[in-house]
Amino acid sequence: MASSLLRTLIPFDIYGGMKLTGKYFGKVLLQSNRGTKRTHIVVEYPETPVTLMPRYRGRLQMIKDEQGEIKCVCCLACEKICPTQVITIEKGKKEGRKTPYPTRYDFEMERCIFCEFCVESCGFDSIILNHQFELAAYNREDFSHGTEGVFQNMYDLTPVGHYSVASEE
Repeated sequence: MASSLLRTLIPFDIYGGMKLTGKYFGKVLLQSNRGTKRTHIVVEYPETPVTLMPRYRGRLQMIKDEQGEIKCVCCLACEKICPTQVITIEKGKKEGRKTPYPTRYDFEMERCIFCEFCVESCGFDSIILNHQFELAAYNREDFSHGTEGVFQNMYDLTPVGHYSVASEE
């Protein structure tokens, strides 16, 4: 045991390890920030609009057709497939419409995991996850979105997004 302890403390072994570490450290040090690599990765956020990846998943948004009607036909596929059960739909009938109409469509964003299962299960392309990433709010009630109410708009950006430079795209 004493010989193994002495072997680890011999300066030649320490020197060999430092030499190998220094060789790889020198390669990394000399190659970083050289060539065509981007060196500035920070975005000056409020002044410069943020470019999001095409597959970014933001807040749930309902889609309307050309006549301004909701595309949703209340098949309840999104409500059934949601792993966290954050979508609540109530069916109803509307005059002049053959298919069922959602009288209530609620979405609790505070518990949503943005998995996009609801969008994939919708056979009518009536909901999407939009590209709004500014989802901060001061009150917990602001995270519950629906089809009724002043700030319960499921068709546009939330009020937080309206005051940003990034929403002017």
